Amino acid sequence: MRIRNILVIILVVGLGLLISAALPDTSAASPPATLTIDGVPVGSFPSVQAAVDAVTANPGTNFIIEVAAGTVSDPLNITQQPNKNVVLRPQSGATVTFTNTITIDGNGNLNNPETLLIEGFIFDFTAGTPENCIDFNLIPPHIGFSYPHNVTINGCTFRGVYDTVVAVQSVPGGSRNIAIMNCTATDMHSLAQLKAVSGYAFIQNCTVTNASGGVNFYGPGNLIVDSCNFEVTDYAVRSGQSAGAIQTVGSVDINNSILKNNSASVGTVVLRGDSTNNINVIHTNLENAAAGGSVIQNINAASASLYDIDIVETNLTGQITGVDPSTITIIDDPNVENGPICVNNGNGSNCQILWFILALIGIIALFVLIIIFRRRWWVIFL
Repeated sequence: MRIRNILVIILVVGLGLLISAALPDTSAASPPATLTIDGVPVGSFPSVQAAVDAVTANPGTNFIIEVAAGTVSDPLNITQQPNKNVVLRPQSGATVTFTNTITIDGNGNLNNPETLLIEGFIFDFTAGTPENCIDFNLIPPHIGFSYPHNVTINGCTFRGVYDTVVAVQSVPGGSRNIAIMNCTATDMHSLAQLKAVSGYAFIQNCTVTNASGGVNFYGPGNLIVDSCNFEVTDYAVRSGQSAGAIQTVGSVDINNSILKNNSASVGTVVLRGDSTNNINVIHTNLENAAAGGSVIQNINAASASLYDIDIVETNLTGQITGVDPSTITIIDDPNVENGPICVNNGNGSNCQILWFILALIGIIALFVLIIIFRRRWWVIFL
């Protein structure tokens, strides 16, 4: 009888161990990830960090890291490697959520050609700690300058805490060629804090809601905000640092966008100490909902007469303050409708209608050509 009981116990324990081994480890800090090098799969790794580390350890040019479904709760450190292009994305059909910071260190190589693409992830920072979803910074023991370069962040969703969490943060040391595309950010401090940018900062088709700010930018490069929809409390776009002399290099180009804020003291577009003087706003709606609020606000009195501002087919709801009117060129053709031509307001409806119309016109034109020339085609075949 005792032997039978012991055998039953052993059987139950054994089954329990088998079942627990078969179930996923919900306490894991990272789901597994696969790595492909130059089109050749090289294996699976127990964590995203392990797959990233394998980029450094293996030769090759094009590296694709695909993450299995799950939550990455550990911090992830990515150091850009010379002549190694890296793509980091979820596996097909997988939902991957980061709750800790991805730190990107450019390895001190500001002008190198290698690229880094991060796409398709959810960043859930609703706990408010840490405060930076993606951080351009040094990774110890590296000292000196980080210099992230040729970094694209595409199709990501950022959720945080109002006035606390930043989607893309950078240290003042500098970066080059940064693109943030097709992203949404909700309950944030801001979408991006981009410091000392050379080359370009390209912000396209991004939506920001319930945030204190949109994009903060300074440096010798060009800031392009295209087809974006920002609804914020303070600045939607801010150019320049708090002090310094106005710059004649670089530009701020805002195109085909809807930028709204609600502040009596902070403008929708704010120009600070060492902002570029070259500001272009094209087919855009700028709106400050606060009574007497500014849509374009220069806060450096010494720069008031030094700007070159072009406002083209744009709706302005608010004041332009701190800028000499003689530095502003307004192009407003009465036969051209002001405001955005096509802006993705979070669901792409406007753009989809436009593309549907264009496709329909193309199909009709194709049928007309077939009707006109069908006899000639028959002659050729005969």
